[in-house]
Amino acid sequence: MSVTTDQVDKLADAAMGCTEYVMAYSRAGTWGMIKEVFAMRSAAGDVSHGPGHELISATRKHLSDRSDSGPTIDAEDKDALRADGQRLVESALPTVAQLPPDVAEQVRAWLIGIAEKVAGASKDKGGSEKVSDAEAAAIEDLRRLLHA
Repeated sequence: MSVTTDQVDKLADAAMGCTEYVMAYSRAGTWGMIKEVFAMRSAAGDVSHGPGHELISATRKHLSDRSDSGPTIDAEDKDALRADGQRLVESALPTVAQLPPDVAEQVRAWLIGIAEKVAGASKDKGGSEKVSDAEAAAIEDLRRLLHA
């Protein structure tokens, strides 16, 4: 499979979108939000071998080469963060749909893995669980959206 710049751009945006979407449901403090962004960067590097390895590796490299270090939306504006995250994921859906089924499945699993690592990066203020009920529900929303 040949990897295109458009595919890489769309999947990088989807990775950021998954991050923003989960962060919109997080009640972590500033340090927690920083940990969530670092978790996205770390999770993006989790590229398993398989049919989508080349595409995911190129996307991961693109993410690490980007000059931005995280969401460009104010992390305190949860509605904007949620809407932008959903927009970014939805904009990647046609690209994912055009991939061979086995590649698309691996890409979806990679994106959900990013969302899960972001959710587990920091506890909510006053909370005791690594992943809050709201974050778990956000991950399920992403699964439905990505058909994962």
